Amino acid sequence: MMRRQMLKWIAGSFALGSAFALGQGWLVPQRLDAADVPNLKTTLERGLYARTPEQFEFIALVVELVEQDRLELKMVYSTFQWSRKYDKGRRYYYFEAAIRKRAGDLGIPV
Repeated sequence: MMRRQMLKWIAGSFALGSAFALGQGWLVPQRLDAADVPNLKTTLERGLYARTPEQFEFIALVVELVEQDRLELKMVYSTFQWSRKYDKGRRYYYFEAAIRKRAGDLGIPV
């Protein structure tokens, strides 16, 4: 009897904690603030291991499109997170291809 109550308490605590974490939106920022854009640029450059001038230019273009509200910050962050599963030398190329595809689907030339 006591074991069943303990398991119910553990399951309830886990469910409550999960619901709270998902409700907070801790994975992706919900809106763009002026302070987020420089942070976005730095995050993309460092996280994607940008090295060439062309890579820095593309990242600057993506940040500019986010500032102009032509690309959603949420989409850029989710694409960034997806590309991070690849090894360091290839992350940028997957990110660039995915952003071009996703933005193209929305009718935004990148």
